[in-house]
Amino acid sequence: MDYRNYLQAFDNGVFRQLEYLPVKSFRAGGAAIAYIDNTNEFRIYSDEQKFDMTFGGNLSYFMTDYLVAYRVGNVLSVFEKQHSLNLSYYCSIYSISDSLIGFFDESNYNFSVYYKGNVTDLESSMMEPPKKIKTGSNTLAYVNQSNYFKVFYRGKTYLLDDIAPVRFEAGRDLVAYIDDYNRYFHLFYKGDTARIETFAPDSFKLGFGIMAYVDNLGNFRVFSDGATRRLLSAPPDFFKVKGNTLVYASNNNFNVFYKGEIFLLEDFIPQDFQVGNDGVAYIDVSGRLKLFQEGKTHTVSYEVINKYQLNGNVLTYSVGTNTTNFFWNGKNY
Repeated sequence: MDYRNYLQAFDNGVFRQLEYLPVKSFRAGGAAIAYIDNTNEFRIYSDEQKFDMTFGGNLSYFMTDYLVAYRVGNVLSVFEKQHSLNLSYYCSIYSISDSLIGFFDESNYNFSVYYKGNVTDLESSMMEPPKKIKTGSNTLAYVNQSNYFKVFYRGKTYLLDDIAPVRFEAGRDLVAYIDDYNRYFHLFYKGDTARIETFAPDSFKLGFGIMAYVDNLGNFRVFSDGATRRLLSAPPDFFKVKGNTLVYASNNNFNVFYKGEIFLLEDFIPQDFQVGNDGVAYIDVSGRLKLFQEGKTHTVSYEVINKYQLNGNVLTYSVGTNTTNFFWNGKNY
């Protein structure tokens, strides 16, 4: 929203005014901007076009890198590549990630997944919905009514265990879980499953083909490109994973693991930072706004920053009075 309360879009280096009246709400995703306008109409801006969807009075909506999912009452729908599709008219539970949606339909008791424009039934005529569902970028892991643990990946369903795991998480191309037999730590990766630790880790987090975890001895490890390596011999102060980016701090060093390489960003730990799929934005010790993105560090602004937000590969920040700037593709706008 600009200083006049007009809704503006920054799209591939071009500014576009979407509305001239204040909107009720808006959210930005990787492929679209969705909003409820001044008259309660739900609209989507995508591919330089505006699409009128439905009345937004009793509507909730969610954005991912590829999809817009929205729900009116019990009706669940999806918008992708300029097309909308009603997924279920009696949806009770659902889980949404970058490119897929898992949902349970109360009318036919089917548990289904929407992926790449198609709906696939994973379980039919279930007496009750799945007990647990977690979605990664292109994976859906769930525990069905019989406690079977399964994964949907690239159009196929895999049975991983006949008993529910103690804990599991889903990412792109991988699902990590601790079994409830021996408490071994397992990893499903691109269709194959292997035990990677005999003892359950203290914590683990997944991204796009990467997983970071602290093992039972306190070693900080990362799984990347099909192999595991140790980053630290002691637990980090913290670690966060999003997309291709792993951010962690240790001994007052602020580090990034990105596509197989370790980058030391600062010799202090920023109090304020935001992690994106391919980088991290933060305020350095001198108050400058910096962005590490795709292996390079940029000093975005030397001015005092009022606020900033990293959305995908676009960094939005405001300085002074009513001045909003964007940093994208190595340039300020």
